[in-house]
Amino acid sequence: MSLFALLAVAIGVAWWWLSRVRVTTVPTALMPTRIVFTGGIHLADHTKALAHLRNPEEIVIPFEHALLVIDYPLTHTATLELDAPVSVGFTRAELVKQVAEAYAQVYEAEEETAVTKTVPLEERGTFRNRNRTDGVYGIWGHDLEDLVVTAAHWTRTHDGKVTIELHVDS
Repeated sequence: MSLFALLAVAIGVAWWWLSRVRVTTVPTALMPTRIVFTGGIHLADHTKALAHLRNPEEIVIPFEHALLVIDYPLTHTATLELDAPVSVGFTRAELVKQVAEAYAQVYEAEEETAVTKTVPLEERGTFRNRNRTDGVYGIWGHDLEDLVVTAAHWTRTHDGKVTIELHVDS
């Protein structure tokens, strides 16, 4: 009986001590997560891709805020803040919409700030690629209609920031 009483006292002391001691842990970064868009998302016409998207309502990024990094085909990287429409995070469909809208904003900002404007497609001759413009992002090589997003990678750093990087083909 005394062994049982001693064990009960030990458990009580351990409970009392653990309830009083503050334990702080350093948040660790989550492993990068890859989101694949089978068949690719054509940025100029993402609504067509949304109709064929697998699991459009699946939460693919379980955080409400993220930073989208757009670096292709830009000379100067664009980092844009994205907010999920629901507190549980970004669905696959919402991520596609916001990425397409962000690219459209980047291309629009480039046209508004560039002194050297984009040469129209019909005036490009045999060299069909977009000329380099000198706007805020320095877009080169491809029009928005040429770009296809095939995957996204997101990471969460130890300070809680979520960053989304894209794999874009042309």
